[in-house]
Amino acid sequence: MMGAPLIAPDDHALALLGLDADPGDKPWVRSVTLTAVDHATVTVTWDVVAASVHVLWVQHDVVRAELSRESVDVVALDARGDGYAATITSRGEGLTGILTITATSAGVRLRDSVLRT
Repeated sequence: MMGAPLIAPDDHALALLGLDADPGDKPWVRSVTLTAVDHATVTVTWDVVAASVHVLWVQHDVVRAELSRESVDVVALDARGDGYAATITSRGEGLTGILTITATSAGVRLRDSVLRT
């Protein structure tokens, strides 16, 4: 059984932040690429209907991290210093997770916590 669709910024909200949303292969899929120092990019892709998120961090053409989440409740993007932050909140049976990615001139930082509820 599929849960409720996730809450995520629409194209207009992303444009207000100065971000361009790349459409996915379905109308309810979006990707945003955040750029950091030293040729690092973080691409966050979300599927509103499937309530899933995929994160790909690449630096100098090398994959540094690749993460996927299901049962995602919220994808939030906001300005952070001279860059951006993406926060992904997910919930599963007995667990709640928060994945925060920041991409700034200081670099990329991933913070992931999964806790029992």
